[in-house]
Amino acid sequence: MNILIIAHERSLNKVEGLLRAYRTHHVTLVTEHQPDVDVKPYVKYASRLFVNKGFELVNIINEIPKCDKVWCVSENLLPLQSQLESYYGIDNLSPFAAEILSNKQKFDDYCRTIGLGEYIPNSISPTFHKQLETFKNKQIFTKPDIGTGSNPSFYGKEVNVEYRRWNNKHHFLQFLKDQGIHNDFFKFNQEGIHTKRFNYRPCKIMMQEYFWSEEPSISPYGHVKDGEIDNLFYVKNAKVNYGDLLDSKKNPIELHSNSRTSDLGRDICVWAVSNSEVEKEKHDKIQYFMQTVVQNLGIKDLMFAGPDFHINNDNLYAIDFNARPGQFINILDKANDYKIFESIVSGTDYEITNRVLWGCSMLKEGVIKQLDSLDTVQKHLNAQNTKLEVGLNVPKFQNLQSKSFSMNLDIIGKNEQELFNKYKQVNQLLQNCITY
Repeated sequence: MNILIIAHERSLNKVEGLLRAYRTHHVTLVTEHQPDVDVKPYVKYASRLFVNKGFELVNIINEIPKCDKVWCVSENLLPLQSQLESYYGIDNLSPFAAEILSNKQKFDDYCRTIGLGEYIPNSISPTFHKQLETFKNKQIFTKPDIGTGSNPSFYGKEVNVEYRRWNNKHHFLQFLKDQGIHNDFFKFNQEGIHTKRFNYRPCKIMMQEYFWSEEPSISPYGHVKDGEIDNLFYVKNAKVNYGDLLDSKKNPIELHSNSRTSDLGRDICVWAVSNSEVEKEKHDKIQYFMQTVVQNLGIKDLMFAGPDFHINNDNLYAIDFNARPGQFINILDKANDYKIFESIVSGTDYEITNRVLWGCSMLKEGVIKQLDSLDTVQKHLNAQNTKLEVGLNVPKFQNLQSKSFSMNLDIIGKNEQELFNKYKQVNQLLQNCITY
């Protein structure tokens, strides 16, 4: 088979599983920059690497005149996937479906039109301030409506409003006023920005009613096969506000609120569970939501990571649909001898045996005075961690996204309970290595 995989260079970590699974086929990998093979060695599994700076359609089809399957691992490139499939005669992703799945605001709006409004938080991409009245005095969340990661919001200004929670519309408007950009923001949002990072698709800032998840949020990961949802596993995500503590005595965590801030809760733990480890009622609702979206958009073949379903007052709220393989499935694939993607591309069943937990350390606060050998925990320490050494100050609050102090643990187990038991054991072993 002739396989085409398109991805931004920064997103190549999400292609590893696909490249390995298709290593006996002829695979062309299209990206906009020459990747560093030493940093991303899995690129070598591609039969051919085609660097196309602007992902130009005509250039791609001139280089690749025939193709049997197109995979895309970057949401903003889904419209390109749709165009390529049309050229190659592949009936899968329509231009309309690609437009809906590549824009968070359009996805929200579409879900409301197909009867899924109860799952979708109130959201808008405001172009004048009175539109914010729709949120009344509720908490809101601001984020780009396309792509992931941070975008420069204003021409010539470094004003960060991406992925932030606000107490209410007054809190947000006061921030704009304090920055002297009250009118500039709404003018900007009328046209959006066109960045190379997202292939020049116009990006606006959308606002969504914010719902704190009272339990770990749940995200389905899997594959659409012949128009049917095949959910392979779920990823749970536990967040806390600064000042909260993690307690795994209950099944599997309990969040004790000691304080709350106006900042967004921080990820402390992300882990994979089987379908059977998710409450049946929640699983059935999530499957209904996913199948309704896929059926209405007429999608035949697609990988997905999410939405994140927040749980609030027994309601499920869907946050973003990532129509691509997620990084967590690549991590889980490695922990299962790369069998997950092989089963997807071959159309065979595979029972995932190993689960993965990625959690931040919960170390005591203080300056390290002595550090014993880390041999007992070394295999569980994430490769991107801060280097532990004498004189390092361990902060009071730790989380997965911290840039100043990152001490994250990689745990493998057979089920949710085993993951958390090992997590606690490894964290204690790490704590025992430190003298303050």
